[in-house]
Amino acid sequence: MRDLEKYRDDQLLSNPGGDHYYLGEKRVVAHPKDQESFLGRIAKDVSDSFDNVKNFFQDLWGGANTHYRDQNNQIQETTRRGLIGSVVDFFKDMGSALTFGMWRPDGETAPQGVGERLVFSVSKVKEAIFGDLIQGVTGSVNHMVEDLVLAGWNLVEVIPDATIGNFEAGRKLTTNIFDNGQVIIDYLTDVLPSGEAWLRVHSPNFKEKSAPVLYNLSLPEHYKGDARWQCIRNTPFRKTIETIGSLLADIVTLGIVGKIDVLSEEPRRRP
Repeated sequence: MRDLEKYRDDQLLSNPGGDHYYLGEKRVVAHPKDQESFLGRIAKDVSDSFDNVKNFFQDLWGGANTHYRDQNNQIQETTRRGLIGSVVDFFKDMGSALTFGMWRPDGETAPQGVGERLVFSVSKVKEAIFGDLIQGVTGSVNHMVEDLVLAGWNLVEVIPDATIGNFEAGRKLTTNIFDNGQVIIDYLTDVLPSGEAWLRVHSPNFKEKSAPVLYNLSLPEHYKGDARWQCIRNTPFRKTIETIGSLLADIVTLGIVGKIDVLSEEPRRRP
């Protein structure tokens, strides 16, 4: 499988919507019979839309399920972080930090002595800010936006499926347009600030003295040492497009922030 095909497969596994993807059954069907039936096509579109709406509420709470391929090419399921769950984790981690490990709701081993307590406190502050707020809270909001966009995208697919989908050529065209459209939507939300790809690209490794961007580029295709890379195949193609997209998103964001600053200062300059 080429890198582009791996990327497309990963993206279609991550959210409901692919015409050949039956995530609830953890299988991909080359020639699904329900696509040949009018009611089957419409039912698949509506079901995918409903599943994305359901994911929205799950991402609001404890996190929705997502799917990926492991090193043996088998489809696996995991649960991503949710908004409210991440907020709860933030307060738990900050509580552990402020009490220097006296309160440990996650059940960690109690730190001993002043030095260990200081190190424990600093690690918990880091986990609360970078893990719970940046990755958890903002990442969940990103997923929720994606869920709603994809739910709408699935419903729009009903129109061509109900019309040109009655012909084989029309079905193939509809599948290509809407599956590839889903991949593009997923990519755009991934490279936005706080998106999954953006977080990977901007992740450093202080222990290995590896800077952001370079660290992600140095990792192998399959890397299970961090949840941010667990659900993807980090191929050279993925690294390239996600790095470019994330850095472009940074430039656009800085440009928008700069314009806002200029507009906010204009009234002060007037006599």
